[in-house]
Amino acid sequence: MDVTIYRGTKEIGGTLIELKSENSRILIDAGYPLFLNNQPIGDEVSSFSYDKLLEVGVLPDIKGLYGWDTPAFDAVIISHAHIDHYGLLHYIHPSIPVYLSKGTRKIIDISALFLQTAQPPAGACEFDMYKPFQIGDFRIMPFLMDHSAFDAAAFEISDREKTIIYTGDFRGHGRKAVCLGRFIDKARKGADALLTEGTMLGRQDEEVITEQELEDRLVGKIKDCKGPVLFQSSSQNIDRLVSFYRAAARLNKIFVVDVYTANVLYELRQLGNNHLPYPSVDYSNIKVFYPFRLTQKIFNKIGKEYAKRFSPFYIPKDKVKKEQNNIVMAVRPSMRMDIEMAGIQNGLFVYSLWSGYRDSEYQKEFEDYLNRSGFTTEVLHTSGHATISDIRWVISGLAPKQVIPIHTMMPNSFIGISENVVLKEDGKSFNI
Repeated sequence: MDVTIYRGTKEIGGTLIELKSENSRILIDAGYPLFLNNQPIGDEVSSFSYDKLLEVGVLPDIKGLYGWDTPAFDAVIISHAHIDHYGLLHYIHPSIPVYLSKGTRKIIDISALFLQTAQPPAGACEFDMYKPFQIGDFRIMPFLMDHSAFDAAAFEISDREKTIIYTGDFRGHGRKAVCLGRFIDKARKGADALLTEGTMLGRQDEEVITEQELEDRLVGKIKDCKGPVLFQSSSQNIDRLVSFYRAAARLNKIFVVDVYTANVLYELRQLGNNHLPYPSVDYSNIKVFYPFRLTQKIFNKIGKEYAKRFSPFYIPKDKVKKEQNNIVMAVRPSMRMDIEMAGIQNGLFVYSLWSGYRDSEYQKEFEDYLNRSGFTTEVLHTSGHATISDIRWVISGLAPKQVIPIHTMMPNSFIGISENVVLKEDGKSFNI
């Protein structure tokens, strides 16, 4: 089996991994990069021409993959719904099948609808966790993983002779922590290669707590707050939304989400096999707020049904103002005008995202506004990625012949973890 890691041996995100057997060729993940020339990638890059994207390296030069080329891949398989793992999908040749889990498909569809992000082709194939499927020579076994993306997968991939295991992005401290142990128990031992993420190896000083511990800390902070509680997290980090919801419920607070977040929770709940809280008669303390610009976009471009489905749970600005001392409300910088019009002030703002995002001017202006409106700010976050101890557990439990770091800025840090570490270079094929 020949393997090519096109991006990720020395950076976080933008993952693309090619596997080639005697008769088959597949790509694992098609990620949009987070960095360009060692700097966070700018929004303007997405408007570049195909030739420019190839020139600067956003699109790796992969023959037979893109829409303008003669297709030469049997499939593209996506591990989870983070843009740095699927963001290049719309460049893939439409005749190449795309495989992804039901939850990943749903998140990507919602993002494409509301955020105009990349979308899988209409004929994308859905796989089920723990049920193997075949693509040419390759047998792929997906495993549900604990990660900040809903329904994230790891893969055990075998051809007739060799086996590799790709962890995707994972952790062991979320609300699905049991999945990590199940993966280690069920995945093949002694595989020819383990490709494992190492995001946290460059963040040794970052505190990592469990989602349950984060929820408990939230309860303490909210309980001590006499005014409104606003929080900022990703609307697609379902574990985090559940943590804030549970904290609000424990304190008999009203949990308020905007109409986009409400749609995310609603659509995922419709998949079944989960108990996610969502605006409904079964969760009477969840109310839906309609930010002006987003609501206009829904009615003018997306579809009014995505707003009207939550009419029974709508909370207007005057009700938010009246009840503000009893709310826990999801916000983002684009909602500044709505917050101001609702007269929300003198409370607690909880920032619950990676701290690096706070460096943008847009975010700084938003937090400055909240500070002027009488809000104190608390940062309460935990990573969606594996700690060193989690990585050690995976390596020792699976006992692979080779450990190949990926999705990390610090590949050399793996050398002290296992004697079987082999460092690779972007774009250079190797055989296992």
